[in-house]
Amino acid sequence: MINSERLINLLGALAVGVTDQMRAAVNDAMPLGGETVAAVIVIGHVPSLSIDQLSRILRLSHAGAVRLVDRLVERGFVEKKPSALDRRTMSLALTLSGRKQREELLELRRAALSTLLAPVSSEDLSALERIAETIVAALPDDALTSLTTCRYCDERCCTDCPMEVFGPLQSLGNPNATA
Repeated sequence: MINSERLINLLGALAVGVTDQMRAAVNDAMPLGGETVAAVIVIGHVPSLSIDQLSRILRLSHAGAVRLVDRLVERGFVEKKPSALDRRTMSLALTLSGRKQREELLELRRAALSTLLAPVSSEDLSALERIAETIVAALPDDALTSLTTCRYCDERCCTDCPMEVFGPLQSLGNPNATA
């Protein structure tokens, strides 16, 4: 049981403040709004993701995800191809332009979060990393919700990803995978 109402309040304020800083940094580079940035990052993380999977990861209606993907296709960031498993299903992949945009977005995210961590001592950073890993690992229930949690993550930085308990996240878009 949590005994500190102040800790609960601080955690809520921290979550909002960090999210606001991160979104402000990436939205300047991609001002299309909504979950556009998260979509580019997730599609780059899981090539061959379907629109249905993307809608569940981003917690959008199917129609909302279709409109989002259409905007990304129009901008030249995403291409749709019939799935190798089911020709009625469209698989999503980033174009070269989309991959470049993703790299820029991840760098802007990293810079914004690094700035927030700058005043924290190295000892406190180590403790924060352990605590953050524990909390992040407790958030999802399955591979799709783990991607909801990690929709802004740079998977290359998390070599021991707490979300891997659900199997390799990259396997979600692979029709031959078991995840």
